[in-house]
Amino acid sequence: MDGIVTTFAVVAGAVGGNLGIKPILILGFSNLLADGFSMAVGDYLSSTTEESAVKAKAVKNAGATFMSFITFGLIPLLSYLLINVFSLFKIHTFLIACVLVSLALALLGLVKAIITGSSKKKEIFRTLLIGLIAALFAYCVGEGLGKLAGTR
Repeated sequence: MDGIVTTFAVVAGAVGGNLGIKPILILGFSNLLADGFSMAVGDYLSSTTEESAVKAKAVKNAGATFMSFITFGLIPLLSYLLINVFSLFKIHTFLIACVLVSLALALLGLVKAIITGSSKKKEIFRTLLIGLIAALFAYCVGEGLGKLAGTR
């Protein structure tokens, strides 16, 4: 969930600051790759010991963490990547990103509910709420800083 929430928060903050598509993509991908790397290294370091079999598993876990982070973290950036292909939707790029992220968050909540045996509605709602509050917070910060910087 970290990949999608943090990347979407970066996108939302950049949109709130009235930045253009290129800065949004630069900030989004910089965050996505650096955060993904950080999560993978953290996963690796937390699961390593002196045994080589455990180290091999730690490398696999780190790789899986990185790929999961990147895969879900790409979702908020998809509408910005595809804007040149579908220029008709240029005005609605952030709205499309919001819909894609909401669908992905709902899916993550559903999967979590299935794995843990908890309430599907509760987990979907909780996952959506966390992601959307983070994005709203980032948007408001971006808007405020955009006003101070003169981009709004």
